[in-house]
Amino acid sequence: MGLFDFFKGDKLIYGPSLYFLNHPLKDKYFYRTISFQYLDKYTITALDGKRARMITFDDWPQEIFLSATGTQTVYEFLIEMAKRYRGKVPARLDRTVIEELEKLIDEQIVNISDEPVALDPKILNPIR
Repeated sequence: MGLFDFFKGDKLIYGPSLYFLNHPLKDKYFYRTISFQYLDKYTITALDGKRARMITFDDWPQEIFLSATGTQTVYEFLIEMAKRYRGKVPARLDRTVIEELEKLIDEQIVNISDEPVALDPKILNPIR
């Protein structure tokens, strides 16, 4: 490590796989399509009025759902998630993000767009 490397700080070096870099969702903005509420400090439930159902999530789908504000691309989200690991990023992080996002899209809980999306405050903010 050279003298100047010491001053660079803790920069994340994360390279997504070719699978991710070539995936059609990589540069899409993602946004939620249904409202939600907090059950407790860490758990949410999404409220799907079209299908009369309440949805609870595992950790990854919940993280994606809460981040689905229409303001960032899937690639930007992946990089933010990778930064949280402060060290070795799991090898399948990019595949996990894509797989979980595709499930949410299939369930019509999240949608995608080529451009940023401004969400209705009823969907952007939790129900109180």
